[in-house]
Amino acid sequence: MRALINAFIIHLTLNILVFLKGWHAFEGKKGARIVMTVIFGGELLVYSAGFIFHRHIPEAVIQFIWVMGTSWMLFLLYSGGLWLLIDLIYVARKKLTRRPWRIKARRFKIISFIIPIVIVAGIMGHGRFRFMHPVVQQLPVIVNKPGGTIDSVRIAMIGDLHLGYMIDRKHTKRFVDLIMAQHPDLILFVGDILDTHIEPILQQGMDEELSRLYAPLGVFSCTGNHEYRYEAEEKIALLNKAGIIMLRDSAVLIDSSFYVVGREDKIMPTRKPLQAILTDDSVEMSRPVIVLNHTPDNLAEEADAGVDIALYGHTHHGQVFPGNIATELVFEVAHGYKKKGNTHVYVTSGIGLVGPQYRIGTVSEMVMLTVRFRQ
Repeated sequence: MRALINAFIIHLTLNILVFLKGWHAFEGKKGARIVMTVIFGGELLVYSAGFIFHRHIPEAVIQFIWVMGTSWMLFLLYSGGLWLLIDLIYVARKKLTRRPWRIKARRFKIISFIIPIVIVAGIMGHGRFRFMHPVVQQLPVIVNKPGGTIDSVRIAMIGDLHLGYMIDRKHTKRFVDLIMAQHPDLILFVGDILDTHIEPILQQGMDEELSRLYAPLGVFSCTGNHEYRYEAEEKIALLNKAGIIMLRDSAVLIDSSFYVVGREDKIMPTRKPLQAILTDDSVEMSRPVIVLNHTPDNLAEEADAGVDIALYGHTHHGQVFPGNIATELVFEVAHGYKKKGNTHVYVTSGIGLVGPQYRIGTVSEMVMLTVRFRQ
């Protein structure tokens, strides 16, 4: 609830600031000011109604309001940043050159207000396209251990679907279709399959879409922090029932050839150290070992344990600029591949989203690992 309140406060503040900027730009333009008042006032009214009465409004309407509200907030943030930059350039030029602009002040106000809107609309259109058209990253990996009777395996790695009110059944279907189109031997998720509440999953039957997932060697996942936001055990049970085996600080031997280890999310105080999982589940380190771990905040633990492949998610690679820059500063690997010691590391930016449904400076992706074992 605190997150929703904070989002509403930011939303309200941005609306007021940008509205005042436009009101000033269209000084003397009564028609333009009326249009602005209708747009800004209408959006804020609808968003406020959704915030206050969300438990009493039909789900389809609530989803529209959330998508509209988060899109509007992103638009205001980017536009506000451009307007601030233009104003700083204007003030600096005025102080340094002391020469008048060739464009009249009133016309300059209008042009400098409209141009950022056009630029941001284009950027957001492209960002929406990138979200709606995930890429399939191809990653070849060689593991210097024998894989029993298996010499290679094609693994679909997917992270951060965040199914819920924002990512609905329509998105779930296209995610599942994309995964199944790759014909993987094994499907591995790295957490945050579900977002917050379980209600939209049940109401829309999203678990029916997840039940379509199939791979000859199985479908597995570790837990993510969002699995533990409300109704955690119910959500995890739903995923298990849908055919996604949740590995919670446990390991499974696949076809007598290699291990998949799933770690509990770090939000769990009872989470085991990786070495304890390997010991307790009698994992034979002479066989290939793949670890699923939601948050890439300590890559050394997997590398020091001698696992062969470590897969992570969580970061979204910041989702939208400049979030990608922030995650690069926070995480050793915010997105992509790294060889750490003898461990192949991959951090996915995820296929789903939280909040605004745009990918700006980042990609929605799934990863196809072609793993070859030494025979």
